[in-house]
Amino acid sequence: MKEPIFFTTTFKLCDNNGYLSTQIRNFFAQNGHALVDHPARAEAIVISTCGFDQEREDISMSVIDSHMQNYGSDKRIIICGCLPKISPDRFNFSQVVLIGPKELGRFNEIFNASVPIDQVSGSILDQRFIDPQYGFVDSFYIQLCQGCVNNCSYCGIKKAKGMVTSKPIAQIVGEVEAAREQGYRRFMLLADDCASYGKDLETDLAQLLNTLSHDDIRLNINYLEPRGFCELFPKIDERVFRQIDFMNIPVQSTAKRVLGLMNRHYEISRIIEMVRSIKEASPDTFLETHVIYGFPSETREEFKDSFRLCRIFDSLIYFYYTDRKNVKASTLPGKMNADEMIYRTRQIMAHPNFTRDPESGQTPLVLLGYGLSEAELLQSIRKSYP
Repeated sequence: MKEPIFFTTTFKLCDNNGYLSTQIRNFFAQNGHALVDHPARAEAIVISTCGFDQEREDISMSVIDSHMQNYGSDKRIIICGCLPKISPDRFNFSQVVLIGPKELGRFNEIFNASVPIDQVSGSILDQRFIDPQYGFVDSFYIQLCQGCVNNCSYCGIKKAKGMVTSKPIAQIVGEVEAAREQGYRRFMLLADDCASYGKDLETDLAQLLNTLSHDDIRLNINYLEPRGFCELFPKIDERVFRQIDFMNIPVQSTAKRVLGLMNRHYEISRIIEMVRSIKEASPDTFLETHVIYGFPSETREEFKDSFRLCRIFDSLIYFYYTDRKNVKASTLPGKMNADEMIYRTRQIMAHPNFTRDPESGQTPLVLLGYGLSEAELLQSIRKSYP
């Protein structure tokens, strides 16, 4: 038996991280490593991280720092996931090994793998790495691509993953067919932006979806940048939409001026028209969107205008803006203070459609953050906005 490994993740509310964490754990298991349930019993500690925003980065760093203090002197510590590429300056390179999302081949070298990690699947999510109320644990996950073709001004994930790198359609079809033979009929198509799929291969998501059209399978799609998806929409066969149970199309703002500052260039009216067309073709498809509130210089009127998305989408999820290092949005004027962010947060909570209970049956849902209590959320905002 090879050296024992302690593997953990710092964030369980991300499908991409759930897939990556499952893949890495499966890699160790398939290469003969014992996977232990406590770091004291391991020879190597591997931590999968999130750096989506400052709070997730700080949570990741607190987990890493704790393991470094307790075990850094006598165990090998490897940090993977997005954070090593988003904030490499937070690490002492003499103490840890950093592996970015597109550098997984380094696991083969470090652990002398007989089964390369690119031959290991993360498609059946290990429920230890995904919150059961968040992930689609009954789905077979297929990672279409990593990275994207967009350059949103606030995004740190682009720093982690860069331009899009896609799987060929034939490979994806092969994964679907193999899973169907195992009895799977529900598939999650996963990417940082599914609308970027194929741009590096002279194909696109429309061609993939039309190819995947089977009467006996169901599809979930996470995520679709609105402008890219709007361009693809006319090329997708209408029958495909009747196979789709869930789609996330994150519009982020309804204000054209704010979208311009975000470097997201689309007309919100066109996106709304597209969403309505999808609902007409397939009324049972659950459509979700994200909104970033408190973006630099966003007015109260622009913020409140986003509530009209409740009439369009089945689920409306708000995230409060935080600066990321070395991205364009962090240099913009008009930053909010804590009192203004708390005012806006309470406006969301006062909305008649607001709920924290996904099982309430209330539609549309208006959710906040990552399952924090109200007190924890407000404390987090105070910390992020001095």
